[in-house]
Amino acid sequence: MLITNDPSRATRRTGSFTAFLNSHGRVLNDAFIYPLPKTDAAAAASDDPAWLIEVDKNEAASLVKHLQKHKLRSKLRIRALDAGERTVWSSWKDHTEPRWATYNLESESSSPFALSSPIAGCVDTRAPGFGSRLVTPGAEDIRSHLPDEAQVAGDEVGLDVYTVRRMLHGVAEGQGEIVRAAALPLECNMDMMRGIDFRKGCYVGQELTIRTHHTGVVRKRIIPVQLYTGDQPDLSTSGDAPVYDPAAELPLPPAASNISKVGGRRGRSAGKFLSGVGNIGLAACRLEMMTDIVLTGEGVQYNPGEEFKVAWTGGEDGAAEGQEAGEVKVKALVPNWTREYILSGGAKQNHPTKQDDGEGERAKGMVEQLEDEESQRHSE
Repeated sequence: MLITNDPSRATRRTGSFTAFLNSHGRVLNDAFIYPLPKTDAAAAASDDPAWLIEVDKNEAASLVKHLQKHKLRSKLRIRALDAGERTVWSSWKDHTEPRWATYNLESESSSPFALSSPIAGCVDTRAPGFGSRLVTPGAEDIRSHLPDEAQVAGDEVGLDVYTVRRMLHGVAEGQGEIVRAAALPLECNMDMMRGIDFRKGCYVGQELTIRTHHTGVVRKRIIPVQLYTGDQPDLSTSGDAPVYDPAAELPLPPAASNISKVGGRRGRSAGKFLSGVGNIGLAACRLEMMTDIVLTGEGVQYNPGEEFKVAWTGGEDGAAEGQEAGEVKVKALVPNWTREYILSGGAKQNHPTKQDDGEGERAKGMVEQLEDEESQRHSE
């Protein structure tokens, strides 16, 4: 199998979040995969299972090529959908207290849609209370398929509102943020997003993923960041979450720009800025350097009074055309559910024993070796 999750486990009739990895355990594509509704002509024409894969639109051709490379059966047909053939929607309710959406993976009633419905969908498990993902046929408004507001309540908003909400929750999406063949799935929080089934059989890239999960330490994760200039902002009342100001006008660093200490000597990067909107963004941060989370007993690196910055020149890779050199400060913030997951030991709910120390060191070494290889590749 090519994906990290198991879309056909038990009687699930809804979709799920997953990822495609390369042989080194790096993410090629983050994706949602849904059983193709039986109303679709392709699904109705065969008793074999058929699937819809939702992926970054700019990466569709690359994913098709990747799938074709692993095609072993002549009966298997793979194609990219035409523009307007399907529409993806995100639906959510605004809760005062975020919570994990209830989702019974085993129940026949796990899908709210009848077998005769042309709609595919799933609960979006990438963050607490993040809502649902819906895929409707054609390019029509969602109300033409779900006229009953009891099914999908609320008003339609623009993609920019969804993007801000996603960043406030610390959810990276697409290869503009989850860099192709560079990011590790656990660094992208796919373990806590239920994007990896640690009980399923083999898949491409499984070895490093499983080894790191059971015996290693995930030192770097994608988390929200507050962008600012001047003095460090007081976020004590925001509950460890960035505060979005739609009126803020700050220069956004190019994607994959290095984060460093303000006034510090040139040394190891503290992380990489990925993307942003206004005064918020997402970054892959070294947790023990940029936050108060302690993962090992190797000494505390974090200093709450220390500030971090992203500085760039006008000609850097990833900079927008005509973008001038600039600098902005960043403050990493760990969402409460992310903190709880990390400190509780995550999905495995255990801590390495003395017998695991050797395996843990080997896993740590493998991760650091891959990071060094990546740095060398970018510097060439």
